[in-house]
Amino acid sequence: ALPVRVAGRGARVGALVLDFAILIIAMIAILLLVDWLVKDLLFEAQFGLGSGASEAVNIFLIVLFFLARYGYFLSQELGPRGATWGKRALGIRVAGRPGSGNAGRLTPEAVVARNLLRDIELFMPLVFFLVAPSGEAGAFGFAGLVWFAIFMAFPFFNKDALRAGDVIAGTWVVEAPRTRLAAAMSVEGPAARGSSDVTGARYDFGEAELSVYGEH
Repeated sequence: ALPVRVAGRGARVGALVLDFAILIIAMIAILLLVDWLVKDLLFEAQFGLGSGASEAVNIFLIVLFFLARYGYFLSQELGPRGATWGKRALGIRVAGRPGSGNAGRLTPEAVVARNLLRDIELFMPLVFFLVAPSGEAGAFGFAGLVWFAIFMAFPFFNKDALRAGDVIAGTWVVEAPRTRLAAAMSVEGPAARGSSDVTGARYDFGEAELSVYGEH
C-alpha cells in the first residue's frame, strides 16, 4: 500500500502566493526590458497616443502576459513532477484523483481543465473585488466579492480540500515528500561482517559480482 496524504489548505494557499509572486516579478522584469528597448512606444501604447508600432507593442504585451499566466502553470504541471515552483517549494503536487474517470492518472486534459477554470474561480472575481472599493463597479463589485468568497471557501467544504477546478478536472493536490535512499544493505548487519549469523555462509562480492549487480 502506498500512503497518500492530501495537501493541507495552508500549503496550497502558500504555493499559490509563491507562484503569483514569481509571475508578478517576471512580468515586471519583462515590462522593464520592453521599456528599456522601446521606451517611447511603450509610453504611447499605455496612453493610447500611438502609431501602428505602439499598438503592436501593446498587443505583444497582452499576448505575452496571457501566455505567461497560462503557460507558467500548464508547462510545469504537465511535467513529470506535476507541480509549479511554488508547489515544489512546499512539497506538494497535482495528481489524478482515483474514481474520477481518468483512472487515477494525471492527464493533459485534466491539467488544462483545472487551470482554465482558475479564471472563473479567481481572476475574474478578483478583478471585480479590486475594482469594488473605487465605487465604479457598483453591484458588480459586490457580486464579485461574493463570487470570490464562495470559490475561496470551496476547499473548506470537502474533506479532500478540492477546489472547483479539481472537481471538474478529476484532480487533487497531495503531499510529495522528499525521500532519501536507505543505507545500502551491504554495509549493515551480517553482510558487513562477511558471513551470515544463521547459516554461516560467507558473502564475497568482488568485481565480477559487482559488474552484474552494480552498486549505487
